[in-house]
Amino acid sequence: MTIKGLVVHFRRDLDDHEAERTIDALMMIKGVSKVSPIAAGYEDDLNRQRVKRELREKLLALLDDE
Repeated sequence: MTIKGLVVHFRRDLDDHEAERTIDALMMIKGVSKVSPIAAGYEDDLNRQRVKRELREKLLALLDDE
């Protein structure tokens, strides 16, 4: 198998300083030619809130089934 690239997702949004340090570190890896940041938008926050709400509802339903 040959891989020409990877997509990396972080557990949380990075501030500008953290992102800059991370990009610098990735660029130091042998063979890396480009690192492009993707800005977080309001849709990302809405999706996170939706997922949390759905998980909370499922957990509460599970606990109420006693």
